Amino acid sequence: MTFLDTGILVGALLENHPEHARCRAAFEQHPEAFTDAHALAETFATLSGFYKVPPAIATELALSLQDTLQIEALRIADYETAIREAQSRGVMGGGIYDSLHATFARRKKVRRIVTRNPSHFMHVAPEVEILTP
Repeated sequence: MTFLDTGILVGALLENHPEHARCRAAFEQHPEAFTDAHALAETFATLSGFYKVPPAIATELALSLQDTLQIEALRIADYETAIREAQSRGVMGGGIYDSLHATFARRKKVRRIVTRNPSHFMHVAPEVEILTP
C-alpha cells in the first residue's frame, strides 16, 4: 500500500505545476494508493493560499480527489499518537501535520509514502520507504 502526501495531490491537480507530470504518474504507478482526509483540507489550503486558486475552484479540485483516490478519515488515536510521539521523533510546530500523516500511514501498514518533502517524513516514519516523484 502507498500513501500519497499533500504535495503529490496538489502537484497532480495543477496542470501548470512544475512537477505535474511526475505527481500524476504517482497515481498511475500506485493504483492502490490512498491518503487521509486531512490531506484534502491541506490541499484546499495550499491551492487557495499559496497558489491563489479561487476558493470555489480549489474546493472542486480538492474534493475531486475522492473520485480517483481512496480517502479515509483520521481517528482520534492518530492525533493522540502523533502528539505523544512528537518529542521523541523531533517534531515541533507545523511538523505535527506530516507526523500525523505518517502516524496514519503506519497504522495502515503502508509500504511507502510518496511525497515532495522526503525530509518531513524520514524521522517520523523511518520504517517506511519514502519516495519522491
